[in-house]
Amino acid sequence: MKVVSIEYPTPPEKCNKLNDSIDVFVTLENGNTYCVVVATIGWLCNYAGTGYAPSGAPFIIVKELEQQLIEKAISQYSEDDAYWLRVYSMSYGDDIPD
Repeated sequence: MKVVSIEYPTPPEKCNKLNDSIDVFVTLENGNTYCVVVATIGWLCNYAGTGYAPSGAPFIIVKELEQQLIEKAISQYSEDDAYWLRVYSMSYGDDIPD
């Protein structure tokens, strides 16, 4: 499904590019908006000593918080009727519209 817009409550350039996570709002061509969490590999590595990632919504994982890379990853998660984008969003607490 086509992504119409991507909004960042916190702009990626205000985050630690290599070691952070951010919320992202994605609006698709069907008019539905989903919230997902995008995290860097470095941010997840902070939890390597614990042996597991922190509880919460699953993450869309990117190498760095760079707008072009985030948009590319979200575009891929929006394929196949946005199945994975909807699953990740539901895990974050959003309802899945029909």
